[in-house]
Amino acid sequence: MTRGRIYLFDVKGNCYKTGQLLSDMYPELPHGHGCHIIAAFLSRQLRNGNDLKKYTINAYENWFDHLIDGDEEILTEIEDPDRVVISGIMDDYSYILNCSGKEKRLSVGDAELVIYKDEVIVLNFSQTVMRIHRGREKATVELVDSEIYTCIDALDTYNRLFIGQYDIIDSNLRMRTDLDERFYDEDNTRCLLYEAMRSRVFKNSSIAKYDLRASLGIWSDETDDRAKCSYDIQQVMRYKDAYCRHPEGGYTVNFRDPMIKGKLPEIECECRLKEESVIETISITGRHAQIMDDALYIYGLLNQYSIRRAFEYFTKDPIVLEIAGILNRLYSGFKMNAALQRIIDRVRKKIIFAGAVFVKTE
Repeated sequence: MTRGRIYLFDVKGNCYKTGQLLSDMYPELPHGHGCHIIAAFLSRQLRNGNDLKKYTINAYENWFDHLIDGDEEILTEIEDPDRVVISGIMDDYSYILNCSGKEKRLSVGDAELVIYKDEVIVLNFSQTVMRIHRGREKATVELVDSEIYTCIDALDTYNRLFIGQYDIIDSNLRMRTDLDERFYDEDNTRCLLYEAMRSRVFKNSSIAKYDLRASLGIWSDETDDRAKCSYDIQQVMRYKDAYCRHPEGGYTVNFRDPMIKGKLPEIECECRLKEESVIETISITGRHAQIMDDALYIYGLLNQYSIRRAFEYFTKDPIVLEIAGILNRLYSGFKMNAALQRIIDRVRKKIIFAGAVFVKTE
């Protein structure tokens, strides 16, 4: 467990800092929460104190065990933004975000640190370990073969969970060849537990009383727009990939023209063959990137059999999360697909840092 804190300079030059947070505050994937903070800055979700407060409250509910000091506020404004002091002792990691439009100076330990506009600095105690400059609002990501399939599968799983198709979890896990008989012996038990969870998450919807074969439908008025946008991205990616591999066309759903129904614009996507590999280049906004990263994050948790942590993204219902914890125990003993997890982490890094410029640190 590592401690950390977030600092943010807004466009007016004000500076805010969060309380000290406890829970894997290092920046490395798959478990470090620092990448989420960096991703939120790069995708322009964090611009002012209100953004940071909402973000921290949401993150606090989902990730962080507690504030180290129970009397400390979630967010405070630093009285003199021109005299920001970071001790470099109490926090394992500090994330300093500059949205002010101009360079800022602050004291870290006994030294002065300059942070340039549109830059995030990551400190490990008092040492600068990462400097990233935010690039254009639209960024380009290049994916190859297994990365394309993994991203499409992650988006598919993500939007299916939003519409109540919880059977996708077992369907994905069942594809593995190293599962023993215990997995299949408990099929019915897991199915009943997933149905119980869904009956509470969707208790006010039309599908609450049906089994897992029913769903809201991706284009239902009841469906969260994040699911629709996820499906939009998925459609475009699989369509371009399908025609690149089979320019003569085909009859599967992959060859159908994408129908864009979410609130985000359609992503720009091009595919090309290089030797025997397909390379897909997508141009995305920060909001697209956030949905894709969320989908891959959830997909990675499910690959690790962390059902409760995955469902914390979708609901705060304590009974649902308690049932998800029982599912964790039913899956205990099964190993995650390590090769798949490496691909997930690699794609997440590409998406999180798309459009970012890394600045060399001393």
